[in-house]
Amino acid sequence: METLWRIRRARAVHLLGENPHAEEILDFYVGLTEAQERVAYNVPAVDWLELVRASEGDFPWFQVRKIPLDELADSFRDFLSEIEAIGTETLKDGAQALLSRDDSDRREPLWAALEAWGKANNEDDDYHFYTRAFLEPVVTSIAQAHSSQPTTWTGNVCLACGGLPQLAVIRDLPDAVGARNLTCSMCATEWRFRRLTCPYCGETDAAKLPVHTAESIAHVRVDACTSCSRYITTVDLRKRGDAIPLVDALATVELDLWAREQGLTKIRANVLGL
Repeated sequence: METLWRIRRARAVHLLGENPHAEEILDFYVGLTEAQERVAYNVPAVDWLELVRASEGDFPWFQVRKIPLDELADSFRDFLSEIEAIGTETLKDGAQALLSRDDSDRREPLWAALEAWGKANNEDDDYHFYTRAFLEPVVTSIAQAHSSQPTTWTGNVCLACGGLPQLAVIRDLPDAVGARNLTCSMCATEWRFRRLTCPYCGETDAAKLPVHTAESIAHVRVDACTSCSRYITTVDLRKRGDAIPLVDALATVELDLWAREQGLTKIRANVLGL
């Protein structure tokens, strides 16, 4: 059975041939998904779900602050060693700095990341990449272990973990043509969200919700909001059914550069800080 990480990795390898401008990003992401897959393998997801599960009917479904980080000391150390081997010089330096700490001190950035969960502007910490890239497979594994039930949830944060949305996905569904879902930046959970609404501030005036596209990547676009100066990347699966939204969005760095030039800020940057 293919794991989420193998599916993402295979898509990244495929896109390497189509997006030479994003080769460095995608090549590193291939190695990152290998490291994340090993982290996910060591998470006793079902047991931990029972440990962090919220009361029935409450949202989010589980409380990330209850994740037993003490049990992940070895896994975090191994993950950092892998990043040290495949990362840029800057990433290697950060990994080495964390590896030089003892286990207790090394976990401090992880605790800080859990405390900052769901906040939009928590990417400035020196160790943000390492904590996010490590916690992503941990939280995703727990979320996948949850037997989700149909819900009318339409909030702008993840109903599973409370994380901010990473991107939007548009697809045709049996009950809706062009349905829009948001995808969690941490656990990959999807939930339905209104089409003409800013996922950050709730703006609904179409004149304040401009869309930017690039002809070369027609299935990926920027959905902006001039009210809050935020944007979200949207992947339209009706235009390219083989897309893996999170990976395809990684390969469209030119859209993010355009958005920044317009003074826009992404609701939540991706794991690579874009």
